[in-house]
Amino acid sequence: MIVESGQLALVLALLATGYAVVASVMGVARRSPELVMSGRYGFYSTVILLLVATAALVHAFVTNDFSVRYVAENSSLAMPKAYTWVALYAGNAGSMLFLAIIFSAFALVAVGTIRKRLPYTAPYATAIMAMVLLFLLAVMVFLANPLSRLDVVPLDGQGINPLLVHFGMFIHPPVQMTGLIVVAIPFSIAMGALLAGKGGNDEWVDLGRTWGMIAWLILTLGLLLGSWWAYTILGWGGYWAWDPVENSALMPWLAMTAFVHSIMVQKRRGMFRMWNMVIIIIGFTLAQLGMFINRGGPVPSVHSFAQSAMGWIFLGFMAFTLVASIAVFVSKVDTLKSRGRLESMLSRESAFLAQNIAFLAVAFVTLWGTVFPIFSETASDVTITVGQPFFNLVNGPLLLFIVFLMGVGPLLPWRRATIGSLIRALRIPLAAAGVVGLIFMIVGPRQPVATVAFMTCAMVLAGIGHEWVRGTQSRHRKGENYAKAFMMLLSANRPRYGGYVVHISIIMLAAGAIGSSFYSVQRDLVMSPGDTETIGEYTFTYTGTTHQSHPDREEDYAQFEVYSGDTYLGEMEPFRAVYPDFRIASTRGAIHSTPLEDFYIVPSEFSDGGQAVFRVLINPMVWWMWASGPIMILGTLLALAPRREPSPATLRVPAGMRPAGV
Repeated sequence: MIVESGQLALVLALLATGYAVVASVMGVARRSPELVMSGRYGFYSTVILLLVATAALVHAFVTNDFSVRYVAENSSLAMPKAYTWVALYAGNAGSMLFLAIIFSAFALVAVGTIRKRLPYTAPYATAIMAMVLLFLLAVMVFLANPLSRLDVVPLDGQGINPLLVHFGMFIHPPVQMTGLIVVAIPFSIAMGALLAGKGGNDEWVDLGRTWGMIAWLILTLGLLLGSWWAYTILGWGGYWAWDPVENSALMPWLAMTAFVHSIMVQKRRGMFRMWNMVIIIIGFTLAQLGMFINRGGPVPSVHSFAQSAMGWIFLGFMAFTLVASIAVFVSKVDTLKSRGRLESMLSRESAFLAQNIAFLAVAFVTLWGTVFPIFSETASDVTITVGQPFFNLVNGPLLLFIVFLMGVGPLLPWRRATIGSLIRALRIPLAAAGVVGLIFMIVGPRQPVATVAFMTCAMVLAGIGHEWVRGTQSRHRKGENYAKAFMMLLSANRPRYGGYVVHISIIMLAAGAIGSSFYSVQRDLVMSPGDTETIGEYTFTYTGTTHQSHPDREEDYAQFEVYSGDTYLGEMEPFRAVYPDFRIASTRGAIHSTPLEDFYIVPSEFSDGGQAVFRVLINPMVWWMWASGPIMILGTLLALAPRREPSPATLRVPAGMRPAGV
C-alpha cells in the first residue's frame, strides 16, 4: 500500500507541475494574478508529493521489498542499511527521483525569492522551472518508474555495484547531480526576465548572480569530491582522466564560471547583456548534456549509468530547450542593448571578456574531445577515443591564460587604464613572479612549463595580497587597528574580497595540479615478501599479504613498512578485492599524505606465492587540491553574504525634550 501511495504521488506531482506551467503562462496572458498564484501553489505542492514518493521508495529499501523492481536491482539482504541512501540514486530510475526532489526543493526557495524581488519575472521563471520538473516527472511516470512492481518477486536482490559502497558515494554523486540540475534556476531567472521584456533591466542581475554562484559552488564541490574519490578509492594513482562523465561536469562549470564573472560587468557598467544571456543558455545546455552523458548515452565512460535509452530522451529535451531559448533570445534581442561600451582593451571589462572567451574555449575543446568518438564511429565504424595528451596539450595553455587574467583583471580599473598605471599595478605581482622563477631556476628541477605556471600563480597571490595590504593600511590610517581594519575591509565589500578568497583557493588547486602533473614519480615493481625498495626519500619493505574471505568478495591486503629517510612513517596497507557476483575487481591504494607530497602504493596483481605487482607514486602537492575546497566554500559564502547596511544614527536628547520635527 505504501508503494502504491508513492506511485500515486508521482502521478499527482506530474499533474500539479503541468498545471503550474499552464496556469503561470495563462495567468500572464490573461493578466490574472489569481491564476498566477494558483500555478505557483501547484508548483509548491509537488515538493510534498515528491517527499511522499521518496519516503515510499526508502521504506521499500529498508524493508527489503524486492517486489519493487528498483529495490531488487539495487539492494540485497547483505547490503548495510546505511547504503540505502546510496542505492536511492545508484540506478537511472532512482536518480531521476533524486533529481526531481532536490530540484523541487531548490526551486521552491527560488520561486519564493523571485516573487518578492522580481514580480514581473516570477510567472515566467516559475513556468520554466516547472517545465524542467515536468520533464523529470514524465520520464519517471512513463519510462523509468522507481516504484514499479515485479511480476515475480525474487528472494534476494542483486545489490549495488561494490565500487559504490564507500563513504565518498554518500556525498559525491548527489552533489554532482544537484549542481547540474540547479543550473536551471539562474537560467529560469534570466529567461524569465527576457520573456517579460525586462532583460535589459538589470534588476534581475543580483538574483541571477546569487543563484549562478550557488550552482557554481555545488558544481565545484562535485568536481573536487569526484577527484578525491577517484584518487583515494579507485586506486589508479590519479585524480583526473578527462573521462566523459568528468568532462560532463566540467563543461557547465566552465560556463557558469564565465557567467558569474561577466554578470558583474552588467551590474557595474550595464554591459554584456546579450553576452550574459548567451552564456547562461550555453551553461544550461551543457548541464543537460552532462545529464545525457550520465544517463548512459553513446559516449563511453566508466562512471556513467548502464546503457539506457533514457539518455536520448535527455538529449531530445536539451534540443527542445536550446531551440526555444534561441527563439526567445532572437525575439527579445532588442531589449538587451548595453548601456555602456567597451572603451579600451586595457580595462577590467576587457579582461573579463577575454577570460570569458577562454573559459568557453576550454569548454568547446572539452566538448569536442568528449563527443569525437561518436563522430569517428559514425564516419568509419571505428571508435577513436581522445585521451589525456590531447586535452592537456590544448586546454593546458588556455587554463594558464585564465589564471594569468585572474591576476591581472582585478588590478585594472573600469573603463580604461594607461600603460603607466598598468605597470604600477603589476610591479609587486611581477616581482613576486620573478622571485619564484629565480628560485625554480636555482634549486628546482628544470621544467620550464611548470616554472612559468608557478610564476603565474605567484603573480596572482601577490596581487591579491597587495590589494589586501593597501586596503587594510588605508583603513588603519583612519584610526582602526590592523585586525579591525582587516575584518572591516572584508565586511565592507564582501563580493570583492569573497572573490579574492575564492581566487586563493583556485591557486591552491592549480598549484596542486601543476606540482602533481610535472613532478610526479611513478614506478611499477614486482616484489616478494621481504623485498625493500627506495624511491626518492622513501624506503619501503614489503612484509607480506593477508587474505580475507567475505560472503560477497575476496580481499588481499599487502603490508608495507615505510620510512622517509630515518623517520618511520608507519605501516601502509593497500588491498585488492574481487567480487565474483559482479565479475569486477577493485583496488584501494594506501596513501601517506603531507602538504609537500603524497606517497602512494597501489596493488595491481597478487600471486599464490606472495609475489605481487605494485605501482608506487610520489605525487607532489596533491594535499593542496583537497585543502582548497573549504577555502572555496568560505570565499563563496562571503561573496554571497549581503552587504552590511550602515545602522541609522541615534540622536540622544535630554529627558522631556524632542528633536525638531518629531
